[in-house]
Amino acid sequence: MAAIQDRIRLARSGPARTGATPAGGSAPDERSLRQERLLDAAARLLARWGYRKTTIDDVAREAGVGKGTIYLHWKDKNDLFRAAIRREQRRCSADIQQRIAADPEGGLLHRVATHGMLAAPAYPLLAAIIGGKSDIFNGFIEAYNPGFYYQLAGEADAYLVHMQQAGLVRADLPVASITYLLTALKIGLINAPELIGPDKVPPMEELTEVLSDLLRRWLEPDPLPSSSEAGKHLYAAYLEKLQQPE
Repeated sequence: MAAIQDRIRLARSGPARTGATPAGGSAPDERSLRQERLLDAAARLLARWGYRKTTIDDVAREAGVGKGTIYLHWKDKNDLFRAAIRREQRRCSADIQQRIAADPEGGLLHRVATHGMLAAPAYPLLAAIIGGKSDIFNGFIEAYNPGFYYQLAGEADAYLVHMQQAGLVRADLPVASITYLLTALKIGLINAPELIGPDKVPPMEELTEVLSDLLRRWLEPDPLPSSSEAGKHLYAAYLEKLQQPE
């Protein structure tokens, strides 16, 4: 546990962040800038009020535009809010990948979980979800058809199979059961604050330490391979597939 605590403290701040540069170095056009402002407004209100209480009218007022302007970009509330949440997930994923790349053990499954837990609080929507506003997560879930989630489960299965083949996940455990239990654990972490009360949620660093230790003992072989580079590449490929347009 002491070694895990030390690694979590080192990972907590993550790599130094740099300003975002538009693709190709060109300035974004007016439509793109307006879209980003609308997504910023939607994200602020979602984090403040939640998924169901926030309306298209609220977002328009927050952004200082007419309601019709929003429909130039998104067909309805679900489409807008899904775009705002996915944008934040992409930003957080990029942060996690930087953290993993800078960590010599970053490709190990318990280190992936550590960096994910420690990165999330810097992103208001994700922090709100972890902090007990599960209706943001549930609203996001409801905006997709079930086939999308079957696809996600399939991608998770494939990632874990490759991790087993690389010697980074125990090969004696059935992948489908690992995916199922990891999904249940994630959903439980999101919904637990509403069930037991937000004041009962442990500090994030403590929660991360315990989760990291759990995954290390449960899912990883002993001893581990001397290098986790294969795991870094596998996780990067997994994220790339998750971020493809649905």
